[in-house]
Amino acid sequence: MYSGKAGIIGLGESNYRLVEYLLQNSHSEIFVSEKGKLDLEKKEFLKTNNIEFEESGHTEKLYDCDWFILSPGISPHSEVGERILSSGKPFTTELEFALDKLKKLEHGVIVGITGTNGKSTVTTMVGHIAKKSGLKTFIGGNLGTPLISSINERFDVYVVEVSSFQLTWFGKKEKYFHLSSILNIAQDHLDYHRDMREYALAKLKIIELTSGSSIINSEILENFGDLLVDKTKKQIIPFSTRKDSFFCLKDGIMRLHKLSISLDSLNFPGIHNQENAAITLGLAQFLGIHVHDALEKLQDYAFLDHRMQKCGQINGVTFINDSKATNAHAVINALENFDLEKVIIILSGKEKREDYTPLIKKISRVKHIIFLGDSLKSLIERLKKKGITYDVVHTIDEALKKAVELSKAGDIVLFSPGGSSFDLYKNYKERGKDFVKAFNNLIKREEVI
Repeated sequence: MYSGKAGIIGLGESNYRLVEYLLQNSHSEIFVSEKGKLDLEKKEFLKTNNIEFEESGHTEKLYDCDWFILSPGISPHSEVGERILSSGKPFTTELEFALDKLKKLEHGVIVGITGTNGKSTVTTMVGHIAKKSGLKTFIGGNLGTPLISSINERFDVYVVEVSSFQLTWFGKKEKYFHLSSILNIAQDHLDYHRDMREYALAKLKIIELTSGSSIINSEILENFGDLLVDKTKKQIIPFSTRKDSFFCLKDGIMRLHKLSISLDSLNFPGIHNQENAAITLGLAQFLGIHVHDALEKLQDYAFLDHRMQKCGQINGVTFINDSKATNAHAVINALENFDLEKVIIILSGKEKREDYTPLIKKISRVKHIIFLGDSLKSLIERLKKKGITYDVVHTIDEALKKAVELSKAGDIVLFSPGGSSFDLYKNYKERGKDFVKAFNNLIKREEVI
């Protein structure tokens, strides 16, 4: 299907690893086109391997290629996205390309996990259980390690985080995954997708790409059930937190058919993480790991950084880094864990055309609101119209200084931005590290010890 000159659009981590693979395993001529500036290391790599490239924009050289590998972050509604789609030429992404290759090789069980929030957590939870069960396990995808990196090594289980961006660009509807799950669908990435319908359709596509069962939050079925493809409905296993069903979680008790198990032994932060654990255990059961064994193995799971990460205390005030909260739904989930009157929340980031009504209802009850930067313009404007007070600062140090001034022992300073990091930082990890660094600097200052 893919022959001739390959046009690589964007040279982020996944496409970089794919170019490495192509150099070793393909005779395709490669052309790299980068919208921004390529760093020196990548330029040197391309020059060393005699790969033609361009940067600071896409020219006709790109569109003259015979097939394309896109960075999923390129919206199909962008100029380059529309030109690729209208060209009639084959296109793919690193993830779809890697899954195509795996399908032709002897490989283990592939589990695909998506959702607006929690997918990184569930991906690493399932991977943790599989590893501790003695299974050779690959953990990656959108989470960090590109799937193409696993092609030359056989794994028993592949646990793959899949984003709506990646799902949008799947050109084929092959049964790539043996198991899958959609954790939730809430407003997010509406700066990429035209509307919620398009966003939901992207997420639901993973069911069509799955040969076995798909665990789907029942709220998704209630809100977007009309978008489901009829032939996929039989493979769906609904997961409910509101009523008794085949697979549900109520009052800390998980039920899966005739199995029943308490999750109280998991001392995980947040109600949403109990739901994440329940879905993880369900997936483990379908992988052949009994839920009781899986629960035991989950006891020592360590959460990823920047997700409700407790940094420490200053004068009895607890500071929490939740930089991974890049949408309003994630912030609401974080706030569910606290007495709102004791929370000083720091919001930040780039907007994604979300409806902030549910978030405003929550943050109107917190002790104080601090904005790091003014990129959340529509949210700031709506708070202003409602007469809700807030402060706008321009550095993370200023944000923490203001939070210390306003707080007292027993309070919570919650850094749960609610927007993508691209206004001030390279990614949410860099943003979270900056918060932790500012907190550590604050501890060192004699006046707050």
